[in-house]
Amino acid sequence: MRNAIGLACAIAAIALVGVDGHSGLAQEQAKMKLAPPQVFQPPFPYSLGIVAQGKRIVYVAGQVALNEKGELVGKDDPEAQARQVFTNMKAVLAAAGAKMDDVVKITMIIKNGADFPKIGGVRKDFFKEPYPSTAFIASLLNPDWLVEVEAVAVID
Repeated sequence: MRNAIGLACAIAAIALVGVDGHSGLAQEQAKMKLAPPQVFQPPFPYSLGIVAQGKRIVYVAGQVALNEKGELVGKDDPEAQARQVFTNMKAVLAAAGAKMDDVVKITMIIKNGADFPKIGGVRKDFFKEPYPSTAFIASLLNPDWLVEVEAVAVID
């Protein structure tokens, strides 16, 4: 199974680097938080939406808490798994010349919703304002995985 996971991630990484030909934004800022007053803003690091400009879009496949040897990091420890997930994401972004600050959208898939505060605390160590637009889903493929996060980043 470990080989299949590695192969799937490698294929996804090769296929998911694209180019954005133009930008209609007049802003000089690369990323701007959207917070319309008629939409509730949850009290955690989260943006309702992000407007981004850049020349390239980087799609990061779902990252799980496997280290460089394919070993699970932090069995039954959502904070340790989240830290490994975001560390993996940071490495994939760096391979494209991107940073965590370039991320505009993430989807977090969490096995146990009760772990969200712990995972969210680790998330704050990797992202700052304006936080990426985020979707949360409660289900995972492998029962040992406690968190999976995907991302989209826009870079010049």
